[in-house]
Amino acid sequence: MPETAMTGNENSAASPLPEGSTIGLVGGGQLGMFFTQAAQRLGYRVCCFCNHEEEPAAKFADVVVCGAFSDRQAIEELVSNCDVVTYEFESIPPETLAMIAARTRLMPSLEVVQTTQDRALEKTFLREHRIPTSEFRVVKSLAGLSESLQQLNGAAVLKTARDGYDGKGQWKLRGDETPEQLGSIWNEVSDRKCTLERLVDLQKEVSMIVAGDQHGNIKTIGPMCNQHVNHILDTTWVDHSCEDSIGTRTRELSIEIARHFGLVGTFCVEFFINTEGEVLVNEIAPRPHNSGHLTIDAFSLSQFDLQALAVSGHEITEPIELEPAVMVNLLGDLWLQQEPAFEAAADELDCEIFLHLYGKKAARAGRKMGHATIVAESLDAAIEHAKRYRQLLHHRAAANHNS
Repeated sequence: MPETAMTGNENSAASPLPEGSTIGLVGGGQLGMFFTQAAQRLGYRVCCFCNHEEEPAAKFADVVVCGAFSDRQAIEELVSNCDVVTYEFESIPPETLAMIAARTRLMPSLEVVQTTQDRALEKTFLREHRIPTSEFRVVKSLAGLSESLQQLNGAAVLKTARDGYDGKGQWKLRGDETPEQLGSIWNEVSDRKCTLERLVDLQKEVSMIVAGDQHGNIKTIGPMCNQHVNHILDTTWVDHSCEDSIGTRTRELSIEIARHFGLVGTFCVEFFINTEGEVLVNEIAPRPHNSGHLTIDAFSLSQFDLQALAVSGHEITEPIELEPAVMVNLLGDLWLQQEPAFEAAADELDCEIFLHLYGKKAARAGRKMGHATIVAESLDAAIEHAKRYRQLLHHRAAANHNS
């Protein structure tokens, strides 16, 4: 559904960067790799600032700046090479972001990333703007944890305010823990600031990919239905089964958040749908998202195309779903014995499979090594093919392990 929110005089909107201009990218992971390819298709160069040259995005970038993200000389080299800067992950030192934003345009803005990289700030932002989210308390001490748990009066989840992802930095609490048990958990937290969030009686998890440009246009893709295994995203598809009220509500809330931030670039809003059908914002990822990967193969514009268009000053147009598709994450578990049998698995299925491997050298359990997009004549068929594809890969991996 198209949406336009003008954020100023139309005549003052930015002109697109000339072809050959350089876009800076902070981070070298797979999200940055896909962004780099999208920007290069538009005729732009990409300068990637990352820790080492073997990272996925660095292998495709036109210029690579290697160093710690706190390295002032490396930051200076990045901004001196670039016309604008974007990023592919949010765990970047705030001082680094501020230095970049002081020298050139950072998109999404400094406000977006500083708010969303701190869960306490993010949840407070949502509450202040009356955007529905689970009830929460900000916790900074063991005494605060005990008091907050009593206030919530039930099961809750303790989450570190920073650097938590894929289930890391989270502790599920029943609400009846002894002081000794809470003390043991707080020792694991190591005195970090946290949020304590009331546990949601969950029906499903969905997400919305959102893009905003420098001309005030906002576009959305989704809602995406997300299924997790061991707290890591396993499969995703566009959720056409969502009731109209849920689809409309998630879209409206996503656009509202984008407007509050004056979004330029791509981000993802993750939602909990509780058993009563209530829509609650779980968190905001200020960048492209794993749940949007199927847009590369199944949409007229991918989430990375939208990011590249937006940060380079182009107007974004409506992304169109071209065919039913399901994305399957491929974790390092499949590689622990030998290279997975991707071709053999695909040969047994009557559908189109787009395989994307990220080129990471070291495989380990739980590490995202790639993904596959399964395209079929219907969504039901794509879901069944995705299940079968996953089974074939795991069965072959198990057979190799036992042989």
